[in-house]
Amino acid sequence: MSIHPTAVISTEARIATDVKIGPLAVIEGEVTVGPGCMIHAHAVLRGPLTLGARNAVHPHAVLGDWPQDRKYKGEPSELVIGEDNIFREGCTIHRPTGSGTRTLIGSRCFFMVNSHVGHNCVVEDEVTLVNGAMLGGHVRVGKGAIIGANSAIHQFCRVGRLAMVSNSANSSVDVLPFFTSMATNTITQLNAVGLRRSGMGRESINALRQVLRLAFRSRGRPIGLALADLPAELRTVPEVQELIDFVKGSKRGVAVFQAWSERTNGGAEG
Repeated sequence: MSIHPTAVISTEARIATDVKIGPLAVIEGEVTVGPGCMIHAHAVLRGPLTLGARNAVHPHAVLGDWPQDRKYKGEPSELVIGEDNIFREGCTIHRPTGSGTRTLIGSRCFFMVNSHVGHNCVVEDEVTLVNGAMLGGHVRVGKGAIIGANSAIHQFCRVGRLAMVSNSANSSVDVLPFFTSMATNTITQLNAVGLRRSGMGRESINALRQVLRLAFRSRGRPIGLALADLPAELRTVPEVQELIDFVKGSKRGVAVFQAWSERTNGGAEG
């Protein structure tokens, strides 16, 4: 274990033997730090917090601080983080409101400079938050999604698996899996590059292209009805069924289709 003499470490902390902790880092309260972690200078970890293996926490990142929620009264809650994540400078991730609750971060995520994850969020594996991206409380982000620079996701919204929210494309509704949002509350196209990089097969990608053409490009119909009328052979494709289930499970409404060439903001459609 390599701990700089100026670091402040709680007696309640449990730290693996090979962890490196830089100067003036602070580890406060019930914090567990897994093997292979690097806690850089001036980073702050506040428990209850569980940090898995091989995480890198850069200067001035703050993990596990109190939620920015007026309802929070100091009740015990926990931030739980998986493995192989990167938390860059100024990143903040808050623990949740509600006794016994958890804010959950998966593995292999990348939180860039000044990104923020609010209380009670669930961030699945391989998610990227670009500089200044922000998640409100109770947001859920699916595996492999990307939230662009200076984009904000409203509380209680969902961002689907392999979705991409472009720079400054905020959302107060659910962002559909597999699509790209380039303007507020809209989807603009299939995230084809992201789908190929994820290893998704050509058959599934082509099926999603057909869904875009049949269900989203046909205007004037609620998306739920348009998806219900898809040909049976399309609905047998797992990714198409995942998209249908995502829409059915929406409580805030979902982003509407808007061709990027139209250059306007859209609304929400339930």
